[in-house]
Amino acid sequence: MVRSVSRRGRHAGLLSIENLEPRLPMSADVAPAAAESLRQISWNDRSVDVFGDSWVAHVADRAASLADLRLPVAWRGRALGDGFFSLVAPGAAAGDVTAWAGRTRGVTTVEPDFAIAPTALPADPSFDRLWGLRNVGQSGGVAGVDIHAEAAWNRTTGSRGVVVAVIDTGVDYTHQDLAANIWTNPRETAGDGIDNDGDGFVDDVHGWNFVANNGNCMDDNSHGTHVAGTIGAVGNNGVGVTGVNWQVSIMPLKFLDRSGSGSTSNAIAAVNYATHMRRDCGVNIVAANASWGGGGYSTLLRDAIDAAGRSGILFVAAAGNSAANTDVTPQYPSAYPGTSIISVAATTRDGSLASFSNYGVTSVDVAAPGSGIYSTVPGNAYATYSGTSMAAPHVTGTVALLAAAYPGANVAQIRAAILTGVTPLPGLAGRVASGGLLDAAGEAR
Repeated sequence: MVRSVSRRGRHAGLLSIENLEPRLPMSADVAPAAAESLRQISWNDRSVDVFGDSWVAHVADRAASLADLRLPVAWRGRALGDGFFSLVAPGAAAGDVTAWAGRTRGVTTVEPDFAIAPTALPADPSFDRLWGLRNVGQSGGVAGVDIHAEAAWNRTTGSRGVVVAVIDTGVDYTHQDLAANIWTNPRETAGDGIDNDGDGFVDDVHGWNFVANNGNCMDDNSHGTHVAGTIGAVGNNGVGVTGVNWQVSIMPLKFLDRSGSGSTSNAIAAVNYATHMRRDCGVNIVAANASWGGGGYSTLLRDAIDAAGRSGILFVAAAGNSAANTDVTPQYPSAYPGTSIISVAATTRDGSLASFSNYGVTSVDVAAPGSGIYSTVPGNAYATYSGTSMAAPHVTGTVALLAAAYPGANVAQIRAAILTGVTPLPGLAGRVASGGLLDAAGEAR
């Protein structure tokens, strides 16, 4: 049950989380030795998992032998039959291997030795509670009405080289299911009281707290930690839940206080911090999650969001929980027009628009699971919340997955992939612009 969406009656610049009523309460079977040799490389403009320095080559002459391949010194090989060969090229880059293939007579094709695994499902004990990722009809749901995370994980389970800013109440960065996926500023020395990287923020090791104006971005509310868990709780670690990404780097940017309220000025500062880190410091921030709303139309907040988009950051915003048509009664920031914003409505486990969710065929872009979402909360705990605040991080997580799978993709390409790759549902037609439910694997279908 949603208690409120915003606190517009306090003062115009006040923003707040969507306050929610808590109800507390791929297992990729690669052999361990093989798993240790896995690495990610870029191949045909995609990030792929491969086995170490291994490659597979094909020779037109089915009777060819290893000797015919004239392998460089230190390379090894074995015949696979019918002109196919497995090669091990220690330390060789992709260009080195393709160059060898180009100058070696008879070689028709060479490619990495891609990692293949059974359908990817994580071995996290509460995974079966995450109907938004894999709906098998649990608790009265409709099987298959989910974001098809399983299919997406067969392509990638994410990358810690991809960073997501969680602009919220902070994040419990010590949580057992989040700690390994929390961003660390490589240019800052923890606890020395010095602005090592010269960015104007002292000891911004994991992000920044714009409420207290310090580097302690610990969550004192729970909302931001819940959001972060959906985006990137560590997958397949045998603990708790998994996020849309099994591995990712989460940057906590706290601008909402203990009660869940914050100012537009601090929201702008948080967005600008993310922009600065990507544009000026080379941090690969691909998305900012904004599960909050309130206040009036702010030209300056919109300008900050647009600047973030130009730097390469998608801004994913919760549509709000007033059951309102935001084409008529806009909620900001989700209703700002812009090519770098994705506004997200919430669905239930049967595929219908949640009764509390805002909607709008021009102001809301896509829907995602947002009712009864189980995720991390502070203190190594877990809880079930509902709201478009819970729907937005499913989309943000998918942005990060796409960025991991396609490192060269830009804001426009990722946004288009998400909005055109949806699962159409009758209950969403005429309610959101895309007419469908988020499909994390949709761009490949």
